[in-house]
Amino acid sequence: MIARSLRLIILLVLLVMSWLLAFGNNQSVALTFLGWMTPALPLFVWLVLAVFLGILIGLVFGRLAGRKAARK
Repeated sequence: MIARSLRLIILLVLLVMSWLLAFGNNQSVALTFLGWMTPALPLFVWLVLAVFLGILIGLVFGRLAGRKAARK
């Protein structure tokens, strides 16, 4: 029961922090990388995309490392 309550509290805190981040970073930003320009999107969108991409890359590399360790 306590673990479930703790999870709920942590989830609520993360949601509130995300909400504050979204409304605090709503200025449009266009990124330029090696001459390639992106459309102007709110900074919060770029932050969420960067975090999501980092999680995805971490999961892929974690799976690959797990397969390599399982073969030995």
